[in-house]
Amino acid sequence: MVKNSELLEKLDHHRQDLKAHFRKASKFLVKCQITKPYIERGTLHGCVCPWEIAESAEEGAFPIVEDFHDTLEAIWVWSHYTKVSREQTFKPNIDWAWEYIVKNWKRFIGEEETEDKSLYDCSYVLFSGTFYEKVFNDNKYEKLILQAGDRLETYISKLKSTEGREYYDPFWITYCLSLAGKSLKQREWLKTAETFVKRTITDREKPFSRIEREPYHRGPGGHDFFSKNANKALALISCLNQEKIAKEIILKKFLPCLPKKFASRHADENAWNAHLATAIGKSYVFIGNEEFLYRYFSIMEELEARDVQKSAALPRSSSFSRRESWVTFFYAHAYASVLQF
Repeated sequence: MVKNSELLEKLDHHRQDLKAHFRKASKFLVKCQITKPYIERGTLHGCVCPWEIAESAEEGAFPIVEDFHDTLEAIWVWSHYTKVSREQTFKPNIDWAWEYIVKNWKRFIGEEETEDKSLYDCSYVLFSGTFYEKVFNDNKYEKLILQAGDRLETYISKLKSTEGREYYDPFWITYCLSLAGKSLKQREWLKTAETFVKRTITDREKPFSRIEREPYHRGPGGHDFFSKNANKALALISCLNQEKIAKEIILKKFLPCLPKKFASRHADENAWNAHLATAIGKSYVFIGNEEFLYRYFSIMEELEARDVQKSAALPRSSSFSRRESWVTFFYAHAYASVLQF
């Protein structure tokens, strides 16, 4: 329970600004979508590019690049704006994005159960697909969601190591599998997710490490957008939210590992910190302890300061200054995490 009046005021302002944040983020993502006047049809139509297309083209900086999971992330943001605003402003963009997903399904997901980046794509099919279903009461894409979920359930049920990072982080996959399992009432998905979390988190004496000591990505190239500790917390809260032990672990083992301010990272630090803020926000909603709010707002205020154009869109880090669609999703996901719906 929050007693601090300053924190309560911050939380109230945060709630009041939710619609505006998602409206601005949604408008930015429209600028990243490959539609007219760039192309009117074809393979890439509806895809969401990692960056703003017009600005990039004018500067000759980056080409138009397709991205399957960035497109699914945009679907989530546009759907969330629809939910909080009750407006259909971005429904055409969502429809174009789904057309791209369906058209290119075999290229990115396929039918073979390979352990590659398609697992990450599948996680967003679950994450964004089930949220879209709830918002629009539309299950036309459920066959794809079920296919992706079965693939992830099989993968997690056989997984021995938890060392995967970024695109291969098993705790993010488990989080998405659990969310979708609840939404679609898939008992096998839920059982597999719970078993994995109990084996890798609740049965461990020290399931979390100091956040500042998490491994860094060393360039050039590659990404560092996920905090594994954050993904563990998300998976634990989703899978065992009815069990007392989950609250004890979040309060006594996750909270002490959290930084009290924005954490410096070698790469992708805006996305990484936004993702950490998501787990902290979800922990606050789960526990109600105001200590989580202090840490949450210390990160979110720094991210807001880095949003120099006040567009609810961010670059991945200070060393890569171009605003990107996927980082904008991470920022929006973090923004919504601390609020109950």
